[in-house]
Amino acid sequence: MYIQGQGKITVSRKKQSLGGKRYNPLDVGYKALIASLNVLQKSGYITQVIASHTKDAIATIKPTDKLIQWFTDTEWSNDRVTKTVGTYVTLREIRKQNNHSVYADFKDTKYSKWLSERIREYDQLLNSCKISLVGVDEVVFNKFTVQREFVKYESTSQNMEFSFGGKISAPWEDMPSKFRKHITINGEATVELSVDTSDLDAMYKVIAGSPHSQSDPYHTMVDGKAILKHIVKNFSLFMQGSKSPKAAAHSVLNHYKRSALEVKNPKEIDVNQYEEYVELKRLIKPMNIAQAFLGKHPKIADYYNRGKAYGDFIACWESDIAFEVLMELTKKDIPCLRICNSFVIPAQYEELAKNMIDSASYVDRRSISKDLPTKKDDDT
Repeated sequence: MYIQGQGKITVSRKKQSLGGKRYNPLDVGYKALIASLNVLQKSGYITQVIASHTKDAIATIKPTDKLIQWFTDTEWSNDRVTKTVGTYVTLREIRKQNNHSVYADFKDTKYSKWLSERIREYDQLLNSCKISLVGVDEVVFNKFTVQREFVKYESTSQNMEFSFGGKISAPWEDMPSKFRKHITINGEATVELSVDTSDLDAMYKVIAGSPHSQSDPYHTMVDGKAILKHIVKNFSLFMQGSKSPKAAAHSVLNHYKRSALEVKNPKEIDVNQYEEYVELKRLIKPMNIAQAFLGKHPKIADYYNRGKAYGDFIACWESDIAFEVLMELTKKDIPCLRICNSFVIPAQYEELAKNMIDSASYVDRRSISKDLPTKKDDDT
């Protein structure tokens, strides 16, 4: 709360474990957490709004002037605040509980120890910088922890414990594109380097051993008609984690529906894309789009539609390649943020970063490339 200042914080009041030692190093129990929140509210140090309309109780808390004054009276400062890090590597279960992620304890491996040290170096570099979102009210990111989030699957292969998912997690990870141009690092303007084909690039680099050579790998024709790029990209994305082209087509439609019809105040672009897809479905069978795209990429086609686990396996390749870039930049003391499929970097390093991104390769640091599954996975 000291770090957030007058900002609001969302806290879970779920009556369940707060995690093992790796994620909860002080071994705080849910009873103690809930009791502490209630006492702070009763004593006038915080306001607490509890959302009890769902099975999980979620509280939005905000410090009062009384707490802010207490921080001042007791001489709190950024220099005196130390952060306790449970882990730079996390492992979550496949399925959520009550719409919340469940994290699993794990035994460190040679790879997880190596990765934790590399993330620590990257995390320390970023925490030594002033990372700001400049606007009407400046937002400064501080005292954060960068992590890589893996998904837990049962596997009979060695060294596969941290081979699924691997998303790079940080406070800015899902920041909308319209805000990214306002990021400054140490007071310097930044540029965003987007890699629109990063998932395809990863598949080609791992499976074929080299990047794709097509100027636009998403350009797909069906019955003489060019399919809109956003539709093809979604088919590619959902086929990575589906069991069949038919299942992927169903997921694509649901994706457009959720974005355009199942949210309050949908974005104009989401409504337009939904309408474009619905119109296209009247003219062309979704299965034909899937087959046309797979036919365009014979080198990697067999690695689509292998199930959810394999989709998370592919996602890890993409994340691994991105992290190779971040490690190289960290060695040069160049701060860089990973946001979605983009890299945000101080403008002075734009050309250097471009060259690194373009030449980045997949490095098999787990010794598992030879263990690529040869048959379709199920979703368990």
